[in-house]
Amino acid sequence: MHVLFLHDAFPAQFGRLGLELKRRHGWKCSFLVQSLSSCPTPTTEMLQELDLHQLPLTVEHRSKEGIPWPQVFGMYLEQCQSVFNALRARPDLKPDLVVAHGGRGAPTLFLKDLLDCPIINYCEYYFATSHRDISYRIDLPPAEPAPFFPRCINAPTLASLVDCDAGYSATHWQKQSFPARFHSKIEVYFDGIDTELYRPGAAPRRIGEAALPAGTKVVTFVARGLESIRGFDLFMQVADRICRQRADVFFVVVGGEEIHYGWDKLHTGSPSFKQWVLNQGDHDLSRFLFPGRILPEHLADILRLSDLHIYLSAPFVVSWSLFNAMATGVPVLASDVPPVREVIEGGANGLLEPLFDIDRLTVTALEVLADPAGFFPLGIAARRTIEERYSIESCIPLIKRFFERVSLRLPR
Repeated sequence: MHVLFLHDAFPAQFGRLGLELKRRHGWKCSFLVQSLSSCPTPTTEMLQELDLHQLPLTVEHRSKEGIPWPQVFGMYLEQCQSVFNALRARPDLKPDLVVAHGGRGAPTLFLKDLLDCPIINYCEYYFATSHRDISYRIDLPPAEPAPFFPRCINAPTLASLVDCDAGYSATHWQKQSFPARFHSKIEVYFDGIDTELYRPGAAPRRIGEAALPAGTKVVTFVARGLESIRGFDLFMQVADRICRQRADVFFVVVGGEEIHYGWDKLHTGSPSFKQWVLNQGDHDLSRFLFPGRILPEHLADILRLSDLHIYLSAPFVVSWSLFNAMATGVPVLASDVPPVREVIEGGANGLLEPLFDIDRLTVTALEVLADPAGFFPLGIAARRTIEERYSIESCIPLIKRFFERVSLRLPR
């Protein structure tokens, strides 16, 4: 089987999947991408073992400002043409199946005119006009509502979804974000978490160059970008209250300063939501470490040191960091929103509290820090959840069978 993966970044959702399909089943996995990602970073094995082809970036994609959202669909069509031309120039790339991120980053619209094989779309998310994702944080200062933004960025997703042969989402909540008339076309298969890398165990009592004093508790927070949709500002409020109650807690906050989603710049007038948040209060930053983006193996060590992981996302695609923390066996305190409830059952494999209730979040966090042994079973149950439902070992066979069925054009 030869699968051609299309995505604007590598490895993203497909790099590890392709590597596992090659190693376990001998499939040929080719990739046509625009750029190499820094979150996650491609491993040496991926770069050496996978057939990687890179499209030249347009001037707009080199820009830090990106594409103005009203122009997204026009740029999508230009990308469709670029992908078509790149594959037409490589007649040796004759896949049995194309798997593409079903949005503006992996345009497949013209490929039916070039390739005689089925196309599967990875249906990551369909933005809402209200009540979730980037419009959920109505507590922040007023910003331009941009009511047409979701429709503009959803347009490429819809075009790809109409044209593909099948689609899949990582979670049921993500599938439900799409219009109901497409649900019969979308199946649910998770990407797969590396439970060998993210596993319980001992880790050096050091973070960076600093050694942790004996008895120090560690609270972790992880996001690709420290922004409002992932609740960074809410976390800092909880952390400040914990600081006032306990002198033995150290906070490790992993993530970049980039704003990936939403209108944080309009909310704050600052290009960095992180710096805006830190300027709002009297934070004791000697109790915090902000290492920025780090390699997965370093993140795994930090999570193994953690006594409590806090995840405060608005209703949006659940972050890999939540699954990684659960796989490591650290107790997780998360926002009680629908996508998180698909993964965490409050009191069984984690703790859930209302996103905006700083008092309840603080009380629950302090309870965990005061009684680690009492909450240890939550971490064990979280690890079991990942092993049974979200690990690479449990996910790869299901995705493989799905890909085979679509490639052979067999009925569901």
